[in-house]
Amino acid sequence: MHKPLRFSPYLVWLLPLLVLSTHVTLGQVDVTYPVERMILQRDNSNKATVQIAGSYAQVLDAVEARAVARTAGQGTTTSWTTLQSNPTNGQFSGTMPVQGGWYRLEVRGLRNGQVVGLDSVARFGVGEVFAIMGHSNAQGSSCVINNTDYCPTIDGAVDDRVTVVPLDQSTPEFRAYEQTADTRYLPGLVFSQLATFSGLSPFARFAWFWGRMGDQLVQRINVPVLIYNGGFGGTNMEQNYKAAYDIPFDHFFVNYSIRMPYVNMRNIMNLYVPSTGVRAVLLHHGENDRGNATSDIYTHNVGVIDKVRQEFNKPNLAWMIAISSYAGGRYQNVRDAQTQVLARANYNVYQGPDLDNMTDRPDGIHYSPSGQMQVAQLWSTAITNSFLQSTQPYMAQLQPLTSIACDSGNTVRLSQPQSVSYTWNTGSTSQTLTVGPGTYSARLRNSQNQISFPPAVTVPAEVRPADPTISVKGSASFCVVGGTVLQSSYAGTNVWNTGPQTATLTVNNSGVYSVQAKGAAYGCLSNPIAYTVSAAGSDLALAMNSSRRSPAVGDTVTFTMTIRNEGTCQVNGVTIQNRLPANVSVVTLPSTLSASNSIITGTISQLQPGQSVSRQYVARLQTAGQYLNAAEISAQSGPDPDSQPNSGTGDGQDDAATTDLRTRTTATALFASPNPNQVPLPAVQSNQPAPDPNKADLSLSMLADRRTATVGGMISVSLVVSNRGQLPATQVALRSELPAGLQFVSSNSGVTAAGTVLTATIGQIQAGQSALVSYIVKTTAAGSFSHAAEVSASNQPDPDSTPGNGVTNGEDDTARIDIRSTSLTSGGRQAAPAGSPGQAVLSRPRQPQRRLSGSGQ
Repeated sequence: MHKPLRFSPYLVWLLPLLVLSTHVTLGQVDVTYPVERMILQRDNSNKATVQIAGSYAQVLDAVEARAVARTAGQGTTTSWTTLQSNPTNGQFSGTMPVQGGWYRLEVRGLRNGQVVGLDSVARFGVGEVFAIMGHSNAQGSSCVINNTDYCPTIDGAVDDRVTVVPLDQSTPEFRAYEQTADTRYLPGLVFSQLATFSGLSPFARFAWFWGRMGDQLVQRINVPVLIYNGGFGGTNMEQNYKAAYDIPFDHFFVNYSIRMPYVNMRNIMNLYVPSTGVRAVLLHHGENDRGNATSDIYTHNVGVIDKVRQEFNKPNLAWMIAISSYAGGRYQNVRDAQTQVLARANYNVYQGPDLDNMTDRPDGIHYSPSGQMQVAQLWSTAITNSFLQSTQPYMAQLQPLTSIACDSGNTVRLSQPQSVSYTWNTGSTSQTLTVGPGTYSARLRNSQNQISFPPAVTVPAEVRPADPTISVKGSASFCVVGGTVLQSSYAGTNVWNTGPQTATLTVNNSGVYSVQAKGAAYGCLSNPIAYTVSAAGSDLALAMNSSRRSPAVGDTVTFTMTIRNEGTCQVNGVTIQNRLPANVSVVTLPSTLSASNSIITGTISQLQPGQSVSRQYVARLQTAGQYLNAAEISAQSGPDPDSQPNSGTGDGQDDAATTDLRTRTTATALFASPNPNQVPLPAVQSNQPAPDPNKADLSLSMLADRRTATVGGMISVSLVVSNRGQLPATQVALRSELPAGLQFVSSNSGVTAAGTVLTATIGQIQAGQSALVSYIVKTTAAGSFSHAAEVSASNQPDPDSTPGNGVTNGEDDTARIDIRSTSLTSGGRQAAPAGSPGQAVLSRPRQPQRRLSGSGQ
């Protein structure tokens, strides 16, 4: 026994949206029209012009479509056809001719010649569309005798191409339709195969013989068939006629006030036919007209045919009339009236099956299952190929498009064309809807009560892009065209305030530049993000080194000053100045430098971006001691982003540099370059955390009584641990590992050695106090050595360091000193180890360290 499929008209109305949201195979394109299983009326050359529409989510150069026959021989596959070039505002729409058949409709979006979006409608047809008017033998009926139904419906269609708008008569919506005849309560453009209990909108409950007829018809004409059924059991043509012309009548179950039963045909023609078109009306009436005179029956038939043609502006709409009067026997008055209508000249009315020969009617009127099989055959035979070729079909109308405009936030404003009423799938009845991501569709009713279905709009997840950010390639300030390039973080289309719609913008001048991200679908713009490009200066850095770090008194030393243009702009007129320390005399000075009052000055006329220029001179150290020789850039064209020319050599800026050297003859005297023009420095802000009463804060520094020794010489090293916290530190452990070239000798403060590893423990360090341990090491080889130490353990937490986690992390519980060991030459003079002359590295130096011993890092 077949169980009926149950659809709520409202659920059915939403079904296309569910399909639309799940059938995208390659993103960015969503076909929303035609909908799944929709069939359009073909013309007499076996084709239809198909409107294809939908939504897209990225910029497209073109949208193309093709129809692919689902089964060989059941249609003509088309080539790819351009629907629309350069679509705008998130919607595409176009038309293409399609031959009669059953198809898979494919749509693709192209960008730069590549397919970036692909979607499809799995089933779509071009074929024949019929509307049915009649009584119970058209609608479908039971015939119960002694509690047994002898007229159950036969099965629905077997062929996939027999199609209806399904209807469930058990729903509250259908009951509301019975009371109002309002098309809002009927399903919209939702199609299915004609199953046994799928129902046929607007008024049939089950397949009856129409599924069988559809199977036989499509197998003969080889195109799909769509059937609307407006039959109403128990009615006749008189009631249709009076309802059509608004002539009141009384009936115990037919509601004249809503123009039943004619209103079913009116709703087919208003609700569905504009979208699908129609070939003809199949009229299956007569048995219930037997009580009227032939002339009246004739008048009622002609009046209804004329009314349908006039009301819906289809003057040549074909009708096929079944000869049908049997109610326990034939009624000649009915047959004569039907024959007279068929005999009218040039009336476009055609004879259908003669059903009065059908006597397989258990109750004398309605058809048994075997009778239904015979009637199906008679109807399919009556719809001949010549009938289809000689009648004028009415084609589907183009559906209007929704207007889309950007709204606030991530929303758009959808507006339908001017109409009388609007019903959105959201429930809204407004002409305009403000929405975010999702799929939205609507029914529109005009002043003639005709319904249109604008293709649904699929709003993507991104309507209005998030605000972009701007990064800079090259110089952050304007220097030359191409030197400063602004880059938007948005991968899609960007709109700059200067006009270009690219991700990058080459700056042509200084000023304020802003960019907005442009949404791919609707062109909605983000908030503008601005970036100010100032006139570029130059970014110069100065480095200085000496050819020797430990010369003998009286030896010559070559000093080299190197200027590098680290900016993106050419720099002109650069001046460097080097104030010599006391007891340094110039020996050789090139023509690119000049000397006056112990001040060496040089000028570089031009420096390109990335270019370095060096200036050298030779000088002699006249007295034993340590020398600090400093130079600075005293002038340059344009501002410098991280330094100030002629501001002194002690501010740590990268336009100043210092090189240090020490004579081999040990002396404590320090000779440094004068620094009379030093700009006052701002107070140094501590980088230490605020004191915590629950923590100790340990820091470590290293001191040495000398930094240079001969091989075998002794050096005293001290480790100073300071507690800057507010909690005493207990069981503070220190650890140091000697590098190769240094050997532990002794300690009088608790430092012990295990191989090259030195350790010591301090029992307690009060808050604000320091503790010191020291030890003596001996140099065992010539070379430069880096000696590091760390706090390896403590019983209290430290806010800014972790004991025992190594000496290379830059925490303040580690420290390091550099030691140089030299060997004696045969003449008794110290010689620096091979490859050890000090060379300053070109960099941005920090504050110079003017001390003889190392300190904590």
